[in-house]
Amino acid sequence: MEVFAVTIFMSLAFAVLFAVLFLGERAQRKHRSIEQDALLPLDDGAPVRVRNAPPVS
Repeated sequence: MEVFAVTIFMSLAFAVLFAVLFLGERAQRKHRSIEQDALLPLDDGAPVRVRNAPPVS
């Protein structure tokens, strides 16, 4: 019976941890678009400079 209590306690602890981290991440990134969030795993942290290229004719 103690195994069930520990399992339920750990499950609730992980659920609360997930909810807190999810809401914290959501509050931090309010101004980002869905596309930016989708590419977040590919972000290496280096800022990208955009150069104005001449139009291709």
